[in-house]
Amino acid sequence: MRGLKIFFIFLIGFIVIGAAIGYGWLRSSLPQVSGEITLDGITNAVTVARDNHGIPHIIGNDDFDIAFATGFVHAQDRLWQMESNRRIGHGRLAEILGEPVIGFDRYFRTLGFTGRAQSAYDNLNVESKKMLQAYAAGVNAFIENNKSALPPEFLILGVTPEPWKPVDTMVWQKMMWLDLSGNMRHELARAELFSKFTPEQIRSLYPPYNGDEETPFPNLREIYSDLNLTDVVAALPPTKPEGYGSNNWVISGEHTKSGKPLLANDPHLGLTTPSIWYLARLHNTTTGRNTVGVTFPGSPSIVLGRNDKIAWGFTNVLPDSQDVFVEKLLDNGQYLTPDGPADFIIRKEIIKVKDGEDITLDVRETRHGPVISDIAPRASKFFGEKYVLAMQWTALGDKDTGVTGLLKLGRAQNFEEFKAAGTYYYGPEQNMVYADTDGNIGYYAPALVPVRKPDNAINGRLPSPGWDEKYDWQGYIPYDELPTRENPEGGIIATANEKIVDNDYPHFINRDWALPYRGNRIRAELKAKAPHDLASFAALQDDYVSDMARDVKPWFIHFLDQDDDRVKALAGWDGAMGIDLVEPLIFHTWTNHYQELLLKDEFGEMYDSFRRINPRLIKSSLYWSIETPSADNAYYALEPIDRDAALAWCDNKNTTDTVETCGMLARQAFEDTISDLTAKHGSDWKQWKWGNVHILTQSHRPFSQVDGIKDYFEIKAPVNGSTNTINVAGNSTNPNSLHVSGHGPSYRGLFDMNDLEKSLYIQPTGQSGNPFSHHYSDLFPYWLKTEFIEIKTSKTIPENAEDILTLTPKTSGE
Repeated sequence: MRGLKIFFIFLIGFIVIGAAIGYGWLRSSLPQVSGEITLDGITNAVTVARDNHGIPHIIGNDDFDIAFATGFVHAQDRLWQMESNRRIGHGRLAEILGEPVIGFDRYFRTLGFTGRAQSAYDNLNVESKKMLQAYAAGVNAFIENNKSALPPEFLILGVTPEPWKPVDTMVWQKMMWLDLSGNMRHELARAELFSKFTPEQIRSLYPPYNGDEETPFPNLREIYSDLNLTDVVAALPPTKPEGYGSNNWVISGEHTKSGKPLLANDPHLGLTTPSIWYLARLHNTTTGRNTVGVTFPGSPSIVLGRNDKIAWGFTNVLPDSQDVFVEKLLDNGQYLTPDGPADFIIRKEIIKVKDGEDITLDVRETRHGPVISDIAPRASKFFGEKYVLAMQWTALGDKDTGVTGLLKLGRAQNFEEFKAAGTYYYGPEQNMVYADTDGNIGYYAPALVPVRKPDNAINGRLPSPGWDEKYDWQGYIPYDELPTRENPEGGIIATANEKIVDNDYPHFINRDWALPYRGNRIRAELKAKAPHDLASFAALQDDYVSDMARDVKPWFIHFLDQDDDRVKALAGWDGAMGIDLVEPLIFHTWTNHYQELLLKDEFGEMYDSFRRINPRLIKSSLYWSIETPSADNAYYALEPIDRDAALAWCDNKNTTDTVETCGMLARQAFEDTISDLTAKHGSDWKQWKWGNVHILTQSHRPFSQVDGIKDYFEIKAPVNGSTNTINVAGNSTNPNSLHVSGHGPSYRGLFDMNDLEKSLYIQPTGQSGNPFSHHYSDLFPYWLKTEFIEIKTSKTIPENAEDILTLTPKTSGE
């Protein structure tokens, strides 16, 4: 993005001048939130009552009018966010930002979200189409009737928003599916390692899930050696960091003080300014129905939250919904399939570039999907003679009824209707937890999950030969065979992206589950601290003890000087990742140094792409380095990987006169840690604090790339937690942003089925995306302390309403 920074230099001066002569005009970009506005496109009047936090209560007697008003309100508060997100999804960023973002456009044009979103829209039922049309009409009513300044991003960039279309909502949905999918990167990363390592070594880096068995990695080095994987990987979005997932849990009345269920949810996503979420209450006065929770600006429905009868929350299953296929090229320009030669499907895409010439792309697709190796021009030239890489992904089909599913979910009154709504969900598989006011709890994990053949030895772990039919998908797991539970024995359901099925489950879902540290801790705390209420649930969402640190720490300090005061501090530390503590800083700095000593001599320059901390390898290499390691029976303890595989990494291959042990590396890493932290934070180690480096930065598109103005748009603060704590807080391993946090709970919701009026909500920024609004960041202090707000539904107009706006339809004479 260096070119983008240069592009914005002249704009900084413009901002300074604008601050002097245009402050009043910029303030006029704040929307009208009280009084009356007369509009085309609405059938009956809708009231928008904003409370003291800027949260709208949207009140109408018709669902389509409510959708219209939701679009209008989203546009009032988040128009730039909506504009930038749809431009990303359509591959149209370069039109406004120029040459530095062409790579983004190439990527999204190759995926073809625009055409696929249009096909999905065309296949929706009538009601869903009408809902998206009404929502789009509301967005456009704001754009057309706004007579004041637009939000500052439009002014600075000289952009005029185009009319919103229903397909834009479908594109935004595709973008969310992409954000929740990631196993393509795992496949390519493992394949890239074949250039240096054996299948056995790769298995030690990517071991089977704790307690699982799986077939060895097949050796496809001969194929992968002809692929320029490094350039392909560099052209793709980065791998999601550890902890990029979610928590949810629900317990039955036998574990609560009220005797009715409690439900909690906090999805962990990239934290941006403004938040990806927008809180709202939708109230239909004809049916009396309330739906409350978070929406996506760009879409009309409540995604996570509750109605008057049920509450629900999602976490990502992390399903294997993407496969990369190596397609063999033939001399005549075709590619090889199990049935012989086949032609590529080719579509032409034209990327318009601000202050530059148009770029024409010939996007190729195979029977599996788009050719992703064409995204990187260098890789495309290298691949040209033998192979290309194509991606098959469940979200690239011509049907996607997720919009319909959300509409039905908001109306569901029982578990069967909840599950029925889930059958319309086509995105990456979600752990959907459920509770109702009758005392029932449940779980369902719906999605399109590919079925692979029994003789498919790759099973989604590596790029597969596209010309061999045994690697082809065989359809999808039937929805009635996907994981589900209703009122389970024990009365506790909790998910945190870890494995969700037993080994006797008949279908393959994934092998790259999140490590179970968060999930195991949630279940342990739920059992240990019952009976529960909303306060204990809030405390659990705030829990920042790292069971990963508790699991690894004993084997690490075993090799250190036990009389060292810093080692004594670590030995007595409970794994809490508090911003005022020194131990998290020492521990995380040590894990970075130790893993680098363990692996970099083998990886070489490739190590920079594999810095993500590998707790099982770290623990295993130290565990097996102890002559007689003691049994480790703690609930959070993960079993070590194979002894020989773990210890094989200890010796530094670059030192011929010494055979290093992992104990030696642990001591060296500790010395490097103390030296590093002393240089950065001073010689008094007791003054070192985790919060000095563990700073959350909620980034802004695109102004986080511009040093002169980014501080006006970003929201920052030190945060408790780390990657494996329940209260997740990202912890970068990139040397240029070491320990900085960029993801965490993007929303928190707590629901008491004994009294839904007491439900609690928070998101990490504010409702407005306009930095001139006092609702730009007013929710952040609550979020930072894991505090909450209520969104009452007992009265049509809430008692804490501060602004009331009425949207009225134009009469024929107006």
